[in-house]
Amino acid sequence: MNEIHNEIRNEIRYEYMYPADLTRAVQKLPVFFVPTGLLEWHGNHLPLGQDTLKAYGICIEAARKLGGGVVLPPQYFGRPGYSTYAGTLTYSEEALYPLFYEMMGQLKKVGAKVIVIITGHYGNCQVDFIKKVSGDFAKANLDVHVIAKPEYEGVEVDGQRPADHAGKWESSMFWAMYPDKIRWETYDTKMNDMKIYENAPLDYYKESAEWDFGEDLRETSSIALGKKAIDIITDAIVDEIKSGLAR
Repeated sequence: MNEIHNEIRNEIRYEYMYPADLTRAVQKLPVFFVPTGLLEWHGNHLPLGQDTLKAYGICIEAARKLGGGVVLPPQYFGRPGYSTYAGTLTYSEEALYPLFYEMMGQLKKVGAKVIVIITGHYGNCQVDFIKKVSGDFAKANLDVHVIAKPEYEGVEVDGQRPADHAGKWESSMFWAMYPDKIRWETYDTKMNDMKIYENAPLDYYKESAEWDFGEDLRETSSIALGKKAIDIITDAIVDEIKSGLAR
């Protein structure tokens, strides 16, 4: 019974917390993690929610290393995006700006001193947006330290930036975190069946009718590489959080 009780008391996922759990967590470490991304095409071997699920797993691991904090549920609202590829949903900045700004205000209300927004979805549209809205919020709320970045920012693994679109880095990290959700049996190195939506709203990028990964990800990806990348990435996030808490 004590083990079960301790497990409940140590819950870090916001949606599974009870009021007393949240109060206790905030008193211990007033750090809130926001895993965000997009529902977006990621080849035939990764699910549409890959970006956010990756960010969610990274936030969970960073909170574990930190020894506390609160991790929000995965958020799938993001900027473009391979907008015309199968399954992709994208949103305008006009729609997302108040959502993210008010969300940070709500987190401040419940006690946040550090807010960590990790986007598993990349591209200038997304990265510039989260930095803009978080920067605006931080300027107006000097008592809250906001970290907003793609997980790869400021990190190298084996001399490389661990970032791509459904390539060896994302595939390896996802494989390490969700081994039962990757479908190597449906993987194709080259594809021409992923662009199906004409005149897609918010289609900011020129998208090719063909996709070539340029390598066989079944050979270049691995769970070990994914774990290595996640370990380095989460160490960097934890260091940045500790600096924010020490302000």
